[in-house]
Amino acid sequence: MKKYLFLLPAMLLATLNMYGQSTKFSDLIYFTSLSNGDVHNTLLQGKSFRQDYSVDVNGRQLEYFKNIGTKPNTEKIMVGDYTRLYDGTILHTVNYTSTDPQHIINMIAQAKRFGLEMKFHGADEANNIYLFDSSFYQVSIYLRRDQTSGLVEIKQKEYLGLE
Repeated sequence: MKKYLFLLPAMLLATLNMYGQSTKFSDLIYFTSLSNGDVHNTLLQGKSFRQDYSVDVNGRQLEYFKNIGTKPNTEKIMVGDYTRLYDGTILHTVNYTSTDPQHIINMIAQAKRFGLEMKFHGADEANNIYLFDSSFYQVSIYLRRDQTSGLVEIKQKEYLGLE
């Protein structure tokens, strides 16, 4: 019984230093279907991110958010980039960066569980590269070879349905 009385406070103390990533892969996929304002509201309601800044680039309002958790500024999300199709449809792009390589490794695993097909896994001189694809999304994940940071880029694809 004395072991358990010691073990419980030790476990609680150990968990105080633990933290998790502030967003999941499925959240990033969800953000591709939202406007900048909706992403802004969703992130602020989650209380894990705050808006860092926004900038106008070639008429596109890019908004940058960074996490505010136990390890602030390790995760960033950028929304507002898009491709406009000939018929006016807008295909959104969401970028997620992290200075914690474990977050990027988790995103790779989540992309696989999400059902995306891995089309390429390789490396260049700076990054390990993972390319995933589905009918709706093209996902590029870059993990620095020196394990200092990584990037997840999710692009909506034009879906050609049969009518």
